[in-house]
Amino acid sequence: MRIPLIIGTVMPLTSCTLTDSKSTQRTINDTAISQIDTTLSQTSGNGNSSSSDMYDSLAKVYADTSTLNGKRSWLMTQFLRENGLVSPDYDTLLDLTYDGRNDYIIGYHGKSGTGVKNRVKVYLFNPKRNSYILDEKLPNLPNPTFYINQKKITGFYIGNGGGGGSKFEWINNKWTLTKKFDVDKDVDTTKWEIRYPLKKKKEVVARTFQMIPPEEILETDIKW
Repeated sequence: MRIPLIIGTVMPLTSCTLTDSKSTQRTINDTAISQIDTTLSQTSGNGNSSSSDMYDSLAKVYADTSTLNGKRSWLMTQFLRENGLVSPDYDTLLDLTYDGRNDYIIGYHGKSGTGVKNRVKVYLFNPKRNSYILDEKLPNLPNPTFYINQKKITGFYIGNGGGGGSKFEWINNKWTLTKKFDVDKDVDTTKWEIRYPLKKKKEVVARTFQMIPPEEILETDIKW
């Protein structure tokens, strides 16, 4: 069962319009989090937003990077500038390294593919630098569900023809791949191939093809 998010601090980060036809599913399981609202507004003189207006406004954004709030504001601005104004659906704070310090996540909706397209950018807090560092592993997990209390993260992408997914667990103070699956759509019998890297095991399960993995294949809170 998905636990509703507790909305905390509300902080406008930039001054541009953020809109999207589809919202990213916020799948953070087992925990209450602080969420920052990223719904902002800016219109041109005729009442309509323009790309040039948005880029101009982003170029003028000021962020006090001496504070963590300011650093997050700067990261959000950079995200908007580097991703062609892909609209973030949410940003949130989660302790993903279990060190008592919150890390920063930006959730957004991907633009290509036939499957569910929830995406994230993950910035881990570095106490030595007092700043957030982009994580190279976790952002590659599409459609992630964060099971914070269980110390695991799952993610998958399945399009019309097939796809795959992974499970990471927090082992020896790092996120470690413990399960991986691949599936190709077959009219007669679809086979789900599952690997367990740490155990060096492999199994094949015959199961109806679907674009959300069955629970016995991979746990997820993502809904179609």
